[in-house]
Parts: sequence; structure tokens; C-alpha cells
Amino acid sequence: MERWAVEPGENFHWRAQAAVPGGGGGLRRIWHAYLDEQMPPHLIAAFTTALADTEPVQRGMYDVPHSHLVTQEQRGPQGEQLADAHRMRLKAMRGAARKARRTAALTTDSPAPRAAPAASASGRAR
Repeated sequence: MERWAVEPGENFHWRAQAAVPGGGGGLRRIWHAYLDEQMPPHLIAAFTTALADTEPVQRGMYDVPHSHLVTQEQRGPQGEQLADAHRMRLKAMRGAARKARRTAALTTDSPAPRAAPAASASGRAR
């Protein structure tokens, strides 16, 4: 992060950048951003909050340029554990579907309740 101003009292801006070592001892810029007082404060706050976040960024293993400069850790279930969990979810859903079909079949196979006989018009009391 660098703060830039040409003259005292003039508008200033911040420049943020991320770079990795390049060939010949220089740096190769990955990304950069310019922030000044014209930018809405909520955007500056969101940018600086994200930049200062200490939570690791989730990436595929070895899907990082210059992987020798970072530490990667496996977190959460991996490979066969994920497949087993998926199989268990499928088994539970299939069981629930079978139960729902059996319940639906039982309610449609039972005879419909018989309607009460209607009273005739001549049998009514006056």
C-alpha cells in the first residue's frame, strides 16, 4: 500500500498492489487498485476489510502461482471421505422416497369413505 499526493493539500490516492518475484530480480504485478477520496466510503471499507482478512483463501491444491511462497493446508473432508458422505446422503434420500411412496400407496389403496344416505323429501318433519 502506498499513499500518493503530488503537492501538500492536493487530492491524494492510495495504491495497493500484489506482486510476486519476476525474472531478473524484479516484481511481476498480479493485481493493483487505486483508491481516492472520490470513491464511495462503503467500497473503500469493503476493500480494506477483505485485504486485512486473515481467513485463508480456499484454492485447489497446487493451484497457486509461485507455490513455494505460500503454505497450503488440506482442510475438511477429502477424496474418499467426500464420496462416502455423498453415498450416505443418497441412501438416506432413497429411503425417504421409498417411505413416501409406501405412505402414498397406502392412502390411495384404502376404500373411500361411504357417503351417508340422503334423507328423502317426503320423510322430513314439518
